[in-house]
Amino acid sequence: MKSKIIYKNEEMELTDDFIDIGYMAENFEAMDINKNVIEIKKASPNRNIQIFMSFPSFEEFSNEIIMFDEFMNDAKVDIFTYIIFNKEFDIPYQFKKIIPIFDVNEEFADMYGTKIVSGTLENRLTKALFLIGKDGAVYHIDMPNDLEKPLNIERIRVELNKVYQSYTGAGCHG
Repeated sequence: MKSKIIYKNEEMELTDDFIDIGYMAENFEAMDINKNVIEIKKASPNRNIQIFMSFPSFEEFSNEIIMFDEFMNDAKVDIFTYIIFNKEFDIPYQFKKIIPIFDVNEEFADMYGTKIVSGTLENRLTKALFLIGKDGAVYHIDMPNDLEKPLNIERIRVELNKVYQSYTGAGCHG
């Protein structure tokens, strides 16, 4: 059964596949703003927390995206935060912390279940946030059904604190 989202009173469907909390995140290829193909790995090389977030467009969601960039800029620890769009375009904003990338081969869309498959936003990515722990596991997902509702920043702050404290990297014999 497809998930449904709403934007400006229009109901749309998402692709069937969906990664869930507790599963290992998936590696995916994307293109950076310099047109280089890069691989985003489920566990960052230096064991940092990562956030993968997507939006249907920059223009219509710019206030929320810029506020999230400010939120991440204020974080006390390094968190690799990627914002993912379905296709390449010139972003009219200089991010402080967020790293913009483009899902030109739809790997992120397909693996994370963020592709909109019907309606006026068809083939774009839905608004979503995946919090990936230092171990590469998905710890939190924020994917509002109504795209006009903002991501829950307070909940994300709480989840970030939990993830930060949850994995030391020492393993069970450390």
